[in-house]
Amino acid sequence: MTSDDDNSWYGMGNARAKEEDNEDALIAYDKALEVDPNHVRAWNNKGIALSRLKRFEEAIGCYDKAIEIEPQYANAWYNKANALRNFGQSLVDKANDDRTNAPKMINKSIGLFDLAEKCYDKGDIISGKK
Repeated sequence: MTSDDDNSWYGMGNARAKEEDNEDALIAYDKALEVDPNHVRAWNNKGIALSRLKRFEEAIGCYDKAIEIEPQYANAWYNKANALRNFGQSLVDKANDDRTNAPKMINKSIGLFDLAEKCYDKGDIISGKK
């Protein structure tokens, strides 16, 4: 594989992700994005790998980049919605352990859940489900 072949790096990332080796998948997706910063599917799949590692805020940033490049990419909207929902749920879970900051975390999670719903709706509209 040549170092300038973004699709080969992307394919390697997908293979690593399929093996649940998300850290190595991230490295491969980053290599693909070095070659082609507008590789929309590499941004999307990098977000998936980050979500699997529970790095939701970073994942949301990847989905935002994919959506910026290709606003009609329904998968990125759905994946962003899932990451928002999972991030919101992680805050609810943390709120159970941190009573001092619980109200702030709960309020933030509600906002994330609301935004997730809007992203699901956008994905449905793009994919023709609505």
